[in-house]
Amino acid sequence: MALSGSTNYNNALTSTIKEEWLFEFRNQDYPSSPIPADTSDEIIRLATAEVPHSSISDMKYHGFITNTPSIRESIDLNKSTATVSNISITCVNGTLSNHNKTLAEEIYGGSNNYINRNVIVSSRVGGYTQIIFQGRLKEVKLSNQDTVSIVIAVHDPIQNISIPEYQSKSGNYFPIFYGESIPETSTVSSPDYIDASRVFPVEVDTLNNDVFNCLFHQAESTDARLHYPVKDTFDANEFPIMCPLDDTFSNATYDDYEGATNDTNRNVMRTDLDLHRAYKIRPQTVTNPSSGSGVTVANPGNAYDDNVSTDADFTAALNTDVTVDKEYVISDIPKEEHALQNLKFIYNYSITGYSSNNGTLTIKIGVAIKHDGSYSAFKEVTKTANQSSDPQTLDLLSTSDFSNATNKTPEEVKLRIRFVNDASDVGGDNNLAVVNLFDTFFQIETKIVDDNDTDELQLANSSAVTSVKKLYTGADGFDESWNAGTVASLIHDMHRDILYRFAGVTATPDGYSALDTDRQQTGFFWFCRYYTHKPIEIKKLLEQCQYEGGFIFRFRPSNQTPQYIHIPDSPTTIHTIDKDDITSLNISITPFESLVTKRIVKYEINPINDKPIREITCTDTTSNPRSTYNIDTKENIKTDELEILRNSVGQTNMGGARNNGFANYYNAIEGNPKLIINTEIINPGSSGGSSYFYLMEVGDICAFNHNDMIVEPFGESFNGKQFIVTSLTRSPGSLKVVLREI
Repeated sequence: MALSGSTNYNNALTSTIKEEWLFEFRNQDYPSSPIPADTSDEIIRLATAEVPHSSISDMKYHGFITNTPSIRESIDLNKSTATVSNISITCVNGTLSNHNKTLAEEIYGGSNNYINRNVIVSSRVGGYTQIIFQGRLKEVKLSNQDTVSIVIAVHDPIQNISIPEYQSKSGNYFPIFYGESIPETSTVSSPDYIDASRVFPVEVDTLNNDVFNCLFHQAESTDARLHYPVKDTFDANEFPIMCPLDDTFSNATYDDYEGATNDTNRNVMRTDLDLHRAYKIRPQTVTNPSSGSGVTVANPGNAYDDNVSTDADFTAALNTDVTVDKEYVISDIPKEEHALQNLKFIYNYSITGYSSNNGTLTIKIGVAIKHDGSYSAFKEVTKTANQSSDPQTLDLLSTSDFSNATNKTPEEVKLRIRFVNDASDVGGDNNLAVVNLFDTFFQIETKIVDDNDTDELQLANSSAVTSVKKLYTGADGFDESWNAGTVASLIHDMHRDILYRFAGVTATPDGYSALDTDRQQTGFFWFCRYYTHKPIEIKKLLEQCQYEGGFIFRFRPSNQTPQYIHIPDSPTTIHTIDKDDITSLNISITPFESLVTKRIVKYEINPINDKPIREITCTDTTSNPRSTYNIDTKENIKTDELEILRNSVGQTNMGGARNNGFANYYNAIEGNPKLIINTEIINPGSSGGSSYFYLMEVGDICAFNHNDMIVEPFGESFNGKQFIVTSLTRSPGSLKVVLREI
């Protein structure tokens, strides 16, 4: 968005190009608004030319500045960052009329303090002013008693701030969490399936009072329950499977850790040392039976899918003396690292359409387990008639059911459906039956035990306990600071919350509404999930959010207000430029080496090892630049490992709408060659008064009047092209800009 000049200033831009810059060095904490007239001793006024005050003689702007100051602003679309240069001015060491001191005497060493206080820089055109820069005085140098050199820098309120802020007595940090999580609900008394959790890791700080004390990011009263991973077991989306822990503590955090009293910044969750837990889980790796020998197998996978109402069907039509076996072989059964308390295998079957038309058809359904390479005998049920739904529960740790059972998980489990046909008339009528297998799953209970000590309180000395360095929670991350009760689940809201929560930037950033709309379009929500237990500078974290979220953040130099910049799918042109508005037009094309025509995106971080779980390869099959520009197989490829963004990372064809995802957004920037325009604005305001070019800012969208242009861009036309201002350099009477095609 462009600067908002006053009506008088804007009108002056269209009638004159004479511009002076005014500098106000303040020794009080005045904001950008005008200083009261009776505070002449609280300000140093300098300018690029002698400028009288409108009404008070000793408040004039002294024309001591001998160089031509400049301000350079730029944005990097490829990295989603913004920079603003310092302003350096060189001044004669003249006497200030409102202080009766030389500039050097007043600016440092006297009773007034100017260092690191506000400096306001304004553009003056036709007697009217517009603030173009706010900074702070950072450096002063005196040379030969007659020259004063001054450096003014943009004030950066997020510089040198690190998070997390709070530490335990052990030196561990209370963590930072952003995004939504999904807890599991299984308990020892009521085991349930665990196949959908999304969790954050929490560090174990101490074992004080014979419990795990885990550091939390905030107070929780509903979803604080801790989880433990099922060893080497993953769900259908490749996330580690987590089981909630059963304990005597409520599902809430505590704020009395290490002697604290109601300390909302130092929350902990506690759980018993035995990590007692129980759950149901369906088979992970299964070898399915197939049709043949008079038995047809339909939908064998329905026997272990997540829908208990669907079934695998085994349809027998037999008229000879024959035994037909159909077997499931189940491997990759969870190998729990703590002591098994229960290990059960449950299957549910029925028999329909049973008809003995020729002798007798016997159906035997049995289970065998494998230990040390050998299978046990089958534990079977035998049927010679229809059978309604009949769940069977087998104890895989029981030697009375399985002679080779141990206190360990079997290597494999075999589920066999056997059809034994005894035909009275071989080749006669068929004996018929259908076995419906609805569901198969394991039910597991486990905990830490110390075989050498029956006193459970002594578990704190067990290596199984002391080796646990982190547990996991299904609690959500921080709420939006400006909207209590709503989780900061989108990546730009995480960014805004960091600014608000940790840097005190509470104002709604310019451009937030438009960005918010584009980051939650139907089907393309830019969700985040992030955690850290170690210090990180928030500036670095914010820039990581910006890159992964496809937006730029900056404090506008003119008023220090926060601003988001991103490129919409359909940008609105703010400035239309004619040939008479510019001079020194240079047109180039982005270098070939900078093109990214294939992007490999790794994302969704595993909370156990902090490595990305998922990967997608994106190319632009709409424009097909790899073919157009003769790009070799290994050229112009980039791999991104995203630590924050977990959704809308891009489409396999990233040539679609730019805001459909991370890869799409950057493909629209760097996937094809773009025009780059370097030029200088010589017309500060259009004759019609609708475009005030001296009010340009980085991020503004521009177009060229293709009917009134100095030159066409190579063999193309400016017609329909839009450009974004990526760099501008202001100096009195001059505005040089770089515009990049979008």
